Amino acid sequence: MQNEVIVLDGAMGTMLQPHLEKGACMDMANIIQPGIVSKVHRAYRQAGAGIISTNTFGASSIKLKAAGLADSAAEINIKGAELAKKEAAGAFVAGVIGPTGKLVEPLGELTFSHAYDAFLEQAKALAQGGADLFLLETFADLKEIRAAVIAARDAAPGLPILASMTFEEGFTTFTGTDPETAATMLSSLGVDCVGVNCSTGPEPMLEVLGRYAVSTDKPLFVEANAGIPVLQNGKTTYSISAEQMAGFAERFVEIGACVIGSCCGSTPEYTKEISERVSDKKPVPRQPVRGMALCSRTRTVRIGPGQEFAVVGERLNPTNRDELAESLRQGASGIVQQEAKLQVKQGALLLDVNVGVPGIDEAKTMSYVIPAVENVVPVPLVIDTSSPAAVEAALLKVTGKPLINSVNGSEESLNAVLPLAKRYGAGVLCLAVDEKGIPKTAEARITILKRIIARADELGISRNDLICDCLTLTVSAQQKRAEQTMKAMLRVRDELGLTNILGVSNISFGLPQRSLINATFLAMTMAYGLDAAIMNPGDSRMMDTLRAASVLTVRDRNSKAFIAGFKKKKKPATKTGGSAPQQTGFSRVFQAVVDGNRDDIAGLVEELLNTGADPLEVNNQVLIPAIKEVGDKYDSKEIYLPQMILSAETMQRAFSVLEPRFHSGKTETKGTVVLSTVAGDVHDIGKNIVALFLKNNGFTVVDLGKNIQAGDIAEAARAHNADIVGLSALMTTTMTEMPRVIDALKKAGSAAKVVVGGAVVTKRYAREIGAHGYAKDGVQAVKEMEKLLNL
Repeated sequence: MQNEVIVLDGAMGTMLQPHLEKGACMDMANIIQPGIVSKVHRAYRQAGAGIISTNTFGASSIKLKAAGLADSAAEINIKGAELAKKEAAGAFVAGVIGPTGKLVEPLGELTFSHAYDAFLEQAKALAQGGADLFLLETFADLKEIRAAVIAARDAAPGLPILASMTFEEGFTTFTGTDPETAATMLSSLGVDCVGVNCSTGPEPMLEVLGRYAVSTDKPLFVEANAGIPVLQNGKTTYSISAEQMAGFAERFVEIGACVIGSCCGSTPEYTKEISERVSDKKPVPRQPVRGMALCSRTRTVRIGPGQEFAVVGERLNPTNRDELAESLRQGASGIVQQEAKLQVKQGALLLDVNVGVPGIDEAKTMSYVIPAVENVVPVPLVIDTSSPAAVEAALLKVTGKPLINSVNGSEESLNAVLPLAKRYGAGVLCLAVDEKGIPKTAEARITILKRIIARADELGISRNDLICDCLTLTVSAQQKRAEQTMKAMLRVRDELGLTNILGVSNISFGLPQRSLINATFLAMTMAYGLDAAIMNPGDSRMMDTLRAASVLTVRDRNSKAFIAGFKKKKKPATKTGGSAPQQTGFSRVFQAVVDGNRDDIAGLVEELLNTGADPLEVNNQVLIPAIKEVGDKYDSKEIYLPQMILSAETMQRAFSVLEPRFHSGKTETKGTVVLSTVAGDVHDIGKNIVALFLKNNGFTVVDLGKNIQAGDIAEAARAHNADIVGLSALMTTTMTEMPRVIDALKKAGSAAKVVVGGAVVTKRYAREIGAHGYAKDGVQAVKEMEKLLNL
């Protein structure tokens, strides 16, 4: 990949589907129809593919379970690798691993550990069968692809890993991840090549690839669909020809791709055209942005010279905060979520999460606090604990790339923390202290930092993933301490070439006017190379000083942020950060649904009912408006699918408390909807989300499940007197079942209107087959069905 452009083969499903029964497990063809699979591999190799991909995209035990083949996972993968190896004729064999088709918690019930185990089994089998590398394709969830990467690395440490995510319109995955964030996390996990595949035709991938190119120094690859599928004469066709795809392949190389393949709708003809255009080309050099990058699911924050100064909110810390400490003891997350939102509103780019209450189980507490914070704010997190068990618990729950706070120079810390950072792809705060204590001089602090850096180098942790803390010590007793800190910071910047972070407020301990001391120290250290500070964003004096110092240190280009910050004078926040305004019982329940606070919602509803509130009034005037606000936020891209799912589940928990207390025993329904994934299609994530949102918005939902025959759907619609039938399809081969369902409904005498959706379905296709409506997601499904029923 460093020296030449390699051609990856094309679609396997497109080639296999004509030879398989509708709805048959494609991966099982390795066992029952190996000759056909071998023929496809041979055709791609003869067309010029330098990498041959195994027919194992859906061959994890989790995905095979839907076909009753979970116990055959190892056999299917071994055979898949063997078939590809036999036909490779000198080409590399890529062991393909695709997503499980399930949502990883907190979005779904699949645990990270269960996903990891399934991917580990698959990767081991692929390696055993002879795979030369792993190809992770079509992932949309950062947490799931992280499990797959770690599993592949554990299964066969010597094999390269090519990892790809798939993006929708707007250049985000369906869970809200943008290309910069995907590249940031995949790079930190140590994959060998970062890619994009599926979902769209080649043109949108130019944008994704370009954003990858400036975000990572890893090699890049791309596999585009042959355009968006359309229905012509009852058959699915694709809009991009092989010749057109080859033209895009040349442009991909110009942007920086060194591995070029094709995805859905492509054939060996596409591979041949691509090979003729790019196989003699060389990868182009790139100059990606340098420095530390941390990310949440939906946002990347870069830390370093020339970047916006990174304020790390320090207020998620129970030290000397009795109310927060007590809520953590009780396992509640409401106060944590309020404080997190407040700090981000005040200007924090990252949040430090500390749950260090005496006697508390830190690992268990981190496990629920991390998801609770992530659901209400989009910023990356800093895991602040001295417990390795709590660090790992947080890393298993966090989505994205966090910063571990911290590792020090002691052998115990180095051995415990750095391997966790390497395994889970986290950044590390390097603390200039060791088992001997806090060094008095800058020289001694640099010596410790060099020791930490050397150990990180040995483990293969990039220096871009390290940030140094030269220690903030109180000056009330020894005033020279600040000077030594700043001397050390200069050496970190100029000698070690790394970024600096400090917890600035320690400087003023024991002195009056602490805010003044803190703000002055902040300005001075910014001149010495401070890039980030763990501080209180609610201290208006410090934030004003930060804005001014950012102008003077050229972090704020053309003073834009400074001017914007003072253009509209607002009431300054309190020095302590203040607190969220007092809320009524109604508003607390409303906000808990909007925030997706599943842990506290039942108790909040009970409290409200105990004040005499009418259950039906709570449902109609609190829950329904809350979930509608969630839908509006989703539509406007204020939130993404993860937050929407958690809010919907929170509402369900609230409703389960209310329902037994409804005076009539039931609530009014907007209408009855029969939902189903059509015959031959075993994908149901989208359909399940639609069902959840319809229920929350007052519809009665009859969920038939997945892979349901047209006649059975029509019979269910008749039996339940359905107002609407909702149909989902993810694959081009199964979308053609939708018109059959419409015909079956007519023959059954059902007057139900039909709304269709799914990854491959378009509004145009809905019109062509005679559907009454189209919805791309749960929010749109509610709006479309309300419109059809004149609600």
